[in-house]
Amino acid sequence: MTKIKHCSISTLTLLLGIIVLSLSFMTSCKGPQLNMMGAYLDTTKTIELAEYPFKYQEPTIRKYDIVRVKFAGKNPNVASQLNGGAGGDLETRVKGSEGPEQTGLQVDIEGNINFPVLGKVKAEGLTKEQLRLKLMELITPMMQNPFVLVDLPKRGVTILGEVKSPSTIAFAKERANLFETLAQVGFVTEYGDLSKVKVYRESPEGKRILANMNLRDTGFLASEFFYPQPDDVIYIPTLPTRTIRNFGQTYAPIATIILALSTLFITLFK
Repeated sequence: MTKIKHCSISTLTLLLGIIVLSLSFMTSCKGPQLNMMGAYLDTTKTIELAEYPFKYQEPTIRKYDIVRVKFAGKNPNVASQLNGGAGGDLETRVKGSEGPEQTGLQVDIEGNINFPVLGKVKAEGLTKEQLRLKLMELITPMMQNPFVLVDLPKRGVTILGEVKSPSTIAFAKERANLFETLAQVGFVTEYGDLSKVKVYRESPEGKRILANMNLRDTGFLASEFFYPQPDDVIYIPTLPTRTIRNFGQTYAPIATIILALSTLFITLFK
């Protein structure tokens, strides 16, 4: 009878030993190493850029945006009045999470910008070039050689999940693509699942889109989501490899303690 118990305990100890070794292996397993661009694209193929049409969408002005507008021309008095005059501070200052304080004229709830002299001008839905041309047309009768500068707010995107520094960032430049945007947060970690990237986008009309992108397939270059839009949310999910490793890190110490106690029990009572 004693022999059977001893055999059973020995078998249990052997099983626990195997479990500990397995969990230790899980803990020591390294995730896939990224080869920067090679992790995204199949470098054995020749990519014809003509196959991927340029799908960048120029950002448009939205309600409550802060838009910087400056007027100039051969009539400095008129330009001064358009810019708010010597004593008028018509600009709004807003501190956003994406970057430094933004200064300019705020678009109201109806989508208009209220300018001195010109009055209310519809801005919502226009690109900065479209607004510039519209203002040029309005001030041309007032001054010679008019010049208008329009600058849109520094909007950004939110990047979450398996990146080095998840955060909300301002675009480094206009027409920044997905690679350049990810580089601003330190790029994807070794556990990022590049085949299941998710992009959440909400249009000015209120249309909500949740898109899935496979960055390991060159076809994503043709996607409209290759160029992030202001206020996009980009999420990089975790590879299953990391889940397994976390499991090993959690339970390996527990299994080690049980194995040690079982070994001590056998030593004392065999």
